[in-house]
Amino acid sequence: MNWLDIALIGAVVIGAACGTALVVRRPVFWSAMAVEVWRAAMPELKRIITKRMTPEEEAEWRKAERAGRGDEWRRKRLGLPPKG
Repeated sequence: MNWLDIALIGAVVIGAACGTALVVRRPVFWSAMAVEVWRAAMPELKRIITKRMTPEEEAEWRKAERAGRGDEWRRKRLGLPPKG
């Protein structure tokens, strides 16, 4: 472990302590902040979670599933790198 690792760990510990102190001093503010962030993010999260495939995409996906490449097809559709 070199000096940079120690400095980074120290910074994380100090940051966590400061964050905890802020929450302890004003818990109502931070809980209200969390609620507002949740409310702002909820419509986008709901859109992402409930998004359906078009009939054409679903047909392609089912075809890939039958061929044993369903996972590969989904990863490509989501823009994820190939698995292992």
